[in-house]
Amino acid sequence: MNLGLVDSSCTPIERIAQLRSRTKEIDERTFRELEAFFSALGDTTRLKILKLIANEELCSCEVMAALELTQPTTSHHLGILERAGLLSSRRNGKWVFYQIASPKIQTLISKSVSLIEETG
Repeated sequence: MNLGLVDSSCTPIERIAQLRSRTKEIDERTFRELEAFFSALGDTTRLKILKLIANEELCSCEVMAALELTQPTTSHHLGILERAGLLSSRRNGKWVFYQIASPKIQTLISKSVSLIEETG
């Protein structure tokens, strides 16, 4: 199907088919999970939360106090991070404690910060 966006004499049909197949290598569910993952990282408050929790498990009330957030705002951001797979939580009585979900996530956060600091 030529949408008129590319001159077919410039880009062979085989090349276009090859390019289209790249997005089919990943299923739609994975794309949605990636979208949630990167969307969760696209907020300064959530990045600050990740920095706070990077080296130790924290109670939501500690995050709230450290960042001077309201309880609903804190819960909102922690929920987004948890649903995106960046944080995991455990309940101890009435308290909920959060930690980085896995060592791979911890490494990703550390390397991302280093990359920005080096190139910034």
